[in-house]
Amino acid sequence: MDGDGGEGVEPRGRGAAGIDLPAVLTRLDGAPSEQRAAVRRIRTAIDERDGAAGCAPTVPKLRSLLEQSEIDFRGTVAACLADLAAEAPTDVAPSTGSIVAVAREAPDRPMTGELLRCLAAVAAERPDVVVGHAATIADVLERRSGYDTDGLDALAHVSRIDPPALEPAVSVLKGALSADPAENGRPALRALGRLARSEGDPGSLEFVSHAAALVDHGNPDVRHEAIGCLGDVAHHDPTAVESVTAELGAALSCDDPDTRAAAAVTIARIAARTEATIGPVRRQLLALLADDHAHVRANACVALGHGGVEAAEPRLADLASRDPAPNVRDRASWAAGQLS
Repeated sequence: MDGDGGEGVEPRGRGAAGIDLPAVLTRLDGAPSEQRAAVRRIRTAIDERDGAAGCAPTVPKLRSLLEQSEIDFRGTVAACLADLAAEAPTDVAPSTGSIVAVAREAPDRPMTGELLRCLAAVAAERPDVVVGHAATIADVLERRSGYDTDGLDALAHVSRIDPPALEPAVSVLKGALSADPAENGRPALRALGRLARSEGDPGSLEFVSHAAALVDHGNPDVRHEAIGCLGDVAHHDPTAVESVTAELGAALSCDDPDTRAAAAVTIARIAARTEATIGPVRRQLLALLADDHAHVRANACVALGHGGVEAAEPRLADLASRDPAPNVRDRASWAAGQLS
């Protein structure tokens, strides 16, 4: 059941080929039984290969149905809108205000999960139409049982264009991160990091410890977001990240070269903005000067230069003249100059 007093969201499966769009649009304006049948037909068409794009013209009428609290198949309508948003977000974007308003009515309904999925899909393509609803989305998330990753994704997409707009959502983002760092970490850390790097106010920075605990997570996407968040915080308040430099050592030793490179960048940002020593990761950075991947070597050069590791000077001078990668030669030359 969809929680709205009636029909459950129909299972996704194969249906009759093609859709008579004019007939469906007409039925959407008919009696409730006709509307229900039309929504079922849309559901079937969406489930067919390439069916969603052809159903985009139904979005305004689906929105109208969604706004009608008396109908008992709004769960199916919400699911259709969410799938249409995934395929045609610009067609669903004008309905954002209505989707947010319905989600706010009763956050814990199963239907609201579909609406948040819809908003995440729209925000991925058109964050500009979602940004004004960030506070309401945060309120919906706070009132739901647990945290919804689609809602968090919507906020993270908004942070791409207007990080300060997420200030009303800070407590929700931090709560989600604290409740389940692995599950909620990617969107929460992305949003909090961008907010910290902007002129917005991220409040207290206790989430730094959660980010530091994820720098060696098994999921590369999670650890990259964690490392990136720490780098963003270093722009805002490098002293807040200073204490977790040692934790970044695990990322410097990761099998994934992109993780090693990202960790070296974050350490460089910390060292560039504070007087803190990078002693806890000094040996690892020196070892990375011989890494097989040029972008790792280049970033290690920058970190050692900012960190003032004089022991690196001979090796940096050698890389500056002999490394096959131009970016490594350039950064090694710069770092050697910092140490001379």
